Amino acid sequence: MNVGQSVSKAIDEWEAGDLDSAMMHACNAVDNTAKRTYPNMFSSNARFTRLLRDNYSILGPMGLVVPGWDLVNYRFNIKLDNPKAPGGVPDTADVIYGIHRCCHSHGEALPEGFELFADARGESTHFFHDIPGGKVRLSDRAIFALLAVVVYAPVNKACQAKDGYYLTYYNNKMIINESWGRMSELKSLIESQPPGEMIVEEYE
Repeated sequence: MNVGQSVSKAIDEWEAGDLDSAMMHACNAVDNTAKRTYPNMFSSNARFTRLLRDNYSILGPMGLVVPGWDLVNYRFNIKLDNPKAPGGVPDTADVIYGIHRCCHSHGEALPEGFELFADARGESTHFFHDIPGGKVRLSDRAIFALLAVVVYAPVNKACQAKDGYYLTYYNNKMIINESWGRMSELKSLIESQPPGEMIVEEYE
């Protein structure tokens, strides 16, 4: 399955209410994009997480975290194999790779407490996290944040998804097949309309 097909499939599965399958296809699209972006990196973990870290300025505003949340420096008190964040303690990229990408690619269920939280159809973005319990729940908006990184990645400028599919940022509707590879335009849009109020909830 190519990048465009994975992007289309992620949206189809989200529309059908299957968040795990949607996230799996979004992660597949990231995997493929990372491999093409960093052809001299041979570790899928290193490539995947680097692509996300290199695009934290996109992932955050597109719905992954709340305004002011420091994606670069925040670390989670959870156990993951081979985290790539500086200091060896998992960051958000490590959580997405180590939990979502790896579980789905190996055909395993997500660990309890790491399921996506369905709120992408609402008005506010939620980033759920349970630090005391060592669990991290992301909004299903993370799916679309990942897809934004993929669609706007310069290496994907020749890709195609299903006609009419789109991403949104506030009231801006971005047609995917008109957006491939145009990262500078997305960054300019985000800079002109910084993220508004979002919600963080912590629970034990």
